[in-house]
Amino acid sequence: MNIIIVGGGGIGYSLARALLANKHQVTIIEHQPERCKELVKELSATVIGDDGTGFHAFEDADAEDADVVIALTGQDEDNLIACQLANHHFQVPHTIARVRNPQNKELFKKLGGVTTVVCTTSIISSTIEEEVPTNDTITLLTLKEGASIIEKEIKENSPGRNRRVADILLPKKCAIVSIIRKDQAIYPHSETILEINDRVLLLVAPGKRELLKKVI
Repeated sequence: MNIIIVGGGGIGYSLARALLANKHQVTIIEHQPERCKELVKELSATVIGDDGTGFHAFEDADAEDADVVIALTGQDEDNLIACQLANHHFQVPHTIARVRNPQNKELFKKLGGVTTVVCTTSIISSTIEEEVPTNDTITLLTLKEGASIIEKEIKENSPGRNRRVADILLPKKCAIVSIIRKDQAIYPHSETILEINDRVLLLVAPGKRELLKKVI
């Protein structure tokens, strides 16, 4: 898939890294010059220096060919503008907006241009989400090739509880994208320890979900 990520912070970086590992085409739009240099150095993604709220960045990113635009900046208003621009003017079929303020969730849906809203304080389901029998796992996005981005809650009996990320043997082509802990997004490092009530965002390869349950 051709995916554009607006916002190259911790979550955007982690998501891009995981998507690139699964052979997706990724473009990152990031407004901070120094951060752009870091992204270019560390990732094979195309990096465009812009805030993602104007035409030029999306033109440079060939947004008309994109399958998904994911807006992950720290500003809800910028994420809304980016998604509306991508959807209305470049006909991107699927747009995902991150919101920090839960009150903006329904507002974004009413304003249009956003097909999925992801709230960092209460990750929610949308039309493309599918709850699985364990009730602690939610599918946030299903990609064309069968891979998916899921949210997994760490419970008292979860295999991954109190374990370092480095010690969790994830199935091939699966990756931890981010961890939501006490309403804060955490970039996962090898020494990060999963705690009860953590909500872990993972990129999961096709057919690997059952294996994933055994390790996290």
